[in-house]
Amino acid sequence: MTSIAIRTEDSNADTPRFRAVAGNRQAVGRTMGEALDALTADWGDDIQETAVFIQRFEPDAYFTAAQYHRMQELLVCRATLTTDERGELEALIDAELDATIARTEGLMHPRQP
Repeated sequence: MTSIAIRTEDSNADTPRFRAVAGNRQAVGRTMGEALDALTADWGDDIQETAVFIQRFEPDAYFTAAQYHRMQELLVCRATLTTDERGELEALIDAELDATIARTEGLMHPRQP
């Protein structure tokens, strides 16, 4: 199954901008849905199932403030990252995906007091 992450991006204008990422494919849009539609527009029958994870946009118990801020720093200069920085960004994105999965599992299986 292919996972899709959708994040907000800083934009020069007052209009929001979202980026949808699935593996090495990316697309942007003015809304989450527009970014998702642009990303999946040319998939055809290549992708049968997809899970969409929407980033929380803030640190929490699953993804620390330090991780969050470093990921934001790297995302801002994404076009000029070194190989090491690209690897660091990918590791942080993976960590955020793991955090999203943990949050989801917490919602589906809440702890009993």
